[in-house]
Amino acid sequence: MATVDLEDAGPGEPEHPVIHLPRLRWTQILAISIFYFGLTFHWTALGLIVLPSQVLKIVGDAHKGEALAYVLIPGAFVALFSNPLFGMFSDRTRGRLAAWGRRRPYIFSGVLVNVAALVWMATARDIPSLAIAYIIVQFSSNAAQAPFHALLPDIVPAQQRGMASGVMGLVQLLGTIAGIVVAGLFIDSAKPFPAYQQGLWLTYGIISAVLIAFMLITIFAVHEGRGTSAQMAAREAESAAAHPLDTPTRRWITRSTVLNVVGVLVVAGIVWPLMFLWNQQRVAGVQIGADVQQVILEVIVTVGILRFFDFNPRRDPDFAWVLLTRLVMMLGIYTIQTFLLFYMRDAVKAPHPEAATSTFTIIVALTSLVSAFVAGWLSDHFGRKRMVYISGCFMALVGLVFIVTQSLPLVLAAGAIFGLGYGAYQSVDWALVADVLPSHKHYARDMGIWNISLAVPQVIAPVIGGPLIDHFTASHQPILGFQVIFGMAIVYCLLGTVTVRYIKSVKR
Repeated sequence: MATVDLEDAGPGEPEHPVIHLPRLRWTQILAISIFYFGLTFHWTALGLIVLPSQVLKIVGDAHKGEALAYVLIPGAFVALFSNPLFGMFSDRTRGRLAAWGRRRPYIFSGVLVNVAALVWMATARDIPSLAIAYIIVQFSSNAAQAPFHALLPDIVPAQQRGMASGVMGLVQLLGTIAGIVVAGLFIDSAKPFPAYQQGLWLTYGIISAVLIAFMLITIFAVHEGRGTSAQMAAREAESAAAHPLDTPTRRWITRSTVLNVVGVLVVAGIVWPLMFLWNQQRVAGVQIGADVQQVILEVIVTVGILRFFDFNPRRDPDFAWVLLTRLVMMLGIYTIQTFLLFYMRDAVKAPHPEAATSTFTIIVALTSLVSAFVAGWLSDHFGRKRMVYISGCFMALVGLVFIVTQSLPLVLAAGAIFGLGYGAYQSVDWALVADVLPSHKHYARDMGIWNISLAVPQVIAPVIGGPLIDHFTASHQPILGFQVIFGMAIVYCLLGTVTVRYIKSVKR
């Protein structure tokens, strides 16, 4: 039996006994993980094929980079706060709603809204409409994801987290393969609009069906009553019944919360006009571009969001380093992934860029399968950090290949190398954060904070990469533009690898 030591009791409070988490069968671990297949299928198909081709079909070639950034950035920004917000709601769910579990109601309702927003995306005929629908997709998807992510640390005992993380990585990669195959099979921006639209609708329909099917499997197969959160909630209820006068009042909005929100609004309200005045006065002849302004404001808001959800690097340094490591590593991955279709079209000169992107991603996913489960198991025995060191070096090497060659066979071969590193990293990533979560009482909230490191790169990568690609395309040097952004991806991956060494509580 596995045990989870609870946080120290406060002054004058009795200490609770440890919580026991039984070892799980592999079928139970698979049941916890299987919804991730649907999520990955959904986001792979949208991010790599559907959205770039839809944007290209709407605006044409000249402004595709900026238009894609226009769609992606607001949605990614919504993910910054919606993931930890619904994680906090999930942690604090009590009463009749909690009778069905703290996580499952949010997973179920989030997916239903997500599917409705996908229908809107399929019908969008202009960029603003597509962007608004995508915002709702991000919001609803994150409402489901944050509680779902909490299931792993909540239910899986510590000694099985490496294996569970490997299974999570495995189903993620299978979802990646399936998503890219389906989207690549039915989406082709070179087709006439009626044929393209038919394939688009079919793809959105399949994405919706897969998402609903695997969501239902998870919510009916997982037994939350055996998890840490459920056991702690039961003990809190017993304590409240035995000592009603000693039970603290739960306050969702505190004075510090209000001050934090007001502080963020004040800082943003000062910085935004200052940037406007800077541009009006043309100080030093330098103009602050709209994309740079957006990044600055979103950094301010991100800091406020982290403070709002009680993120404290001084108190929890290991959790902070895991957050930073993943942020930088995912920035390298998204810098490549976001513009991969455009790279295949403009640099590699693939005759069918959607098909070439699909082939590359399938190769990545297949080789990732080799390393994902093995790396998760190895991390339980030989250490998490070593797996990250190896995976980061593999992914940085692929960025170098993209810089020195635009040969499709070599690019596809590099995809195999990237897959080995990517699979190893994804399989260890879950176990690493589960090992350093600050509070057993706030698993979903803290996993939501962790997922900010996934949302921020989705903002930064298109903001930096989109204008760069458009600039070099306008200068008739499209290959140089891709070489620049892939050089940046190498730096990101290496930084993400190095920073793992500063996580002190994980020794290896």
